[in-house]
Amino acid sequence: MRNHTGRLILAPRDLRCAPDRKPLIRALGGAGFLGAALTPEGDAYAVGEDFLSLIAFAGCAVQVELTPSTEPDRPFCHIRIAGPFAEPALLIGRNTRPPRCPACRAPLRAWRDTLRDRIPAAWHPEPLPCPACATVSPVCTWDWKETGGCARLSLSVEEVFPGEASPTDTLMQVLEGVAQTPWRYFYIQD
Repeated sequence: MRNHTGRLILAPRDLRCAPDRKPLIRALGGAGFLGAALTPEGDAYAVGEDFLSLIAFAGCAVQVELTPSTEPDRPFCHIRIAGPFAEPALLIGRNTRPPRCPACRAPLRAWRDTLRDRIPAAWHPEPLPCPACATVSPVCTWDWKETGGCARLSLSVEEVFPGEASPTDTLMQVLEGVAQTPWRYFYIQD
């Protein structure tokens, strides 16, 4: 099985925020970010006609497949919408680095082992104790930098290498206009 290239995750900064999907999909479709639905559930979309003007790609030889292939397992860039969930979900991957404690900023170096037995099926883990200061804080308050995070609703731009793509100011303005709150982004790989 091949490794997942990666994904760019876009989510509201406010962990309590979970914008209504219908206005969000309508606004992103109108902006040309989303194309046709790829699933009947409306959780996956082809990239829209203005996708490349709303996502900035770094590098001189970036290769991103924007259309589905006739080959069944060939990856292509598309957008997925997850949520809204009742509680913020932890989004992490094989590239996720140790988070920092919200109280003392110490890194939780053994975070994978610490979380392994704590993450239930819904990905809403219990609070974590800091080994440096003993403060117990919700997982979503830890600083995951750009390699993980939490959200009640998220958009993922699939099959882009971490750091290779970032949202433009225009896309962030569209998202903020719909949600009435600032958004952020980070990268994960499965």
